[in-house]
Amino acid sequence: MAQLTDVHCHLLPLELRQPPAASWHDSWFAACHADAADFAAGEEVVRALDEAGLDRAVVFGWPFADPGLLAEVNDYVAQEAAASGGRLLGMALINPGRPGWEAELARGRSLGLHGVGELNADAQGFELRFAAGLRDALLTLAELDWPLMLHASEPVGHQYPGKGTAGPRQLWALLEPALASSPGLRVCLAHLGGGLPFYAHMPEVLDLCRQLWFDTAALPYLYQPGALSAVDQLLGVGRLCFGSDFPLLLPTRYRGHLSRLPEAARESLQREAPQAWLGPLGG
Repeated sequence: MAQLTDVHCHLLPLELRQPPAASWHDSWFAACHADAADFAAGEEVVRALDEAGLDRAVVFGWPFADPGLLAEVNDYVAQEAAASGGRLLGMALINPGRPGWEAELARGRSLGLHGVGELNADAQGFELRFAAGLRDALLTLAELDWPLMLHASEPVGHQYPGKGTAGPRQLWALLEPALASSPGLRVCLAHLGGGLPFYAHMPEVLDLCRQLWFDTAALPYLYQPGALSAVDQLLGVGRLCFGSDFPLLLPTRYRGHLSRLPEAARESLQREAPQAWLGPLGG
């Protein structure tokens, strides 16, 4: 049986957590952490998994713009994943808008990382277009059979630090040609894909969404509990993955939302769908 999985947890090395570390010169990072400096190590993720009755988590660093910071967090994620006894599955971060991402991706593979995430176009300064470095990165991931976690943001509603502009319109413009070019590309859109699944009453959007996965990260801050049932009704069970966005939220914070789902949908969200998105990594 597939393991109970949290697909969205962040790690950060101790030396990057407090000013005046180089991380705080990254404007996106500083804005997102101005009021909450909660950061996690691998052992803290494992402890949160145990409290929630989960088996494992997908972990990644922070989407810094600077490739040097990305290399530092990739080293740390690889170290924590290797020390976890299989509880943590590490992903690499790259910046496809800066030179050298190919070398960092290859280095991530040599460190034992699998997959890329959580990419964030606003934070890292690249365009969500199927062109230039992002196009090449997506094609490379398809060739490697690696999954991708991509940040997404809802285009309406309240504003907050880190919301960004990666909404349904921008994601459609990127992913429609990307999946037409590489149908095997496995993309999970964070934060319910910025609401993209709710446009699935449109046949072409439904076709696209049934090739994607969507995680629940930060759901209690963004949507009513019935949102998960609505996505399952529109897309069919199997496209939702449980993600907590720890340490922003504990996995246990989602119990009220998950309890509204039928048992089969909960099992899919925490077991089968994450395994399908992860592919060989999720076996």
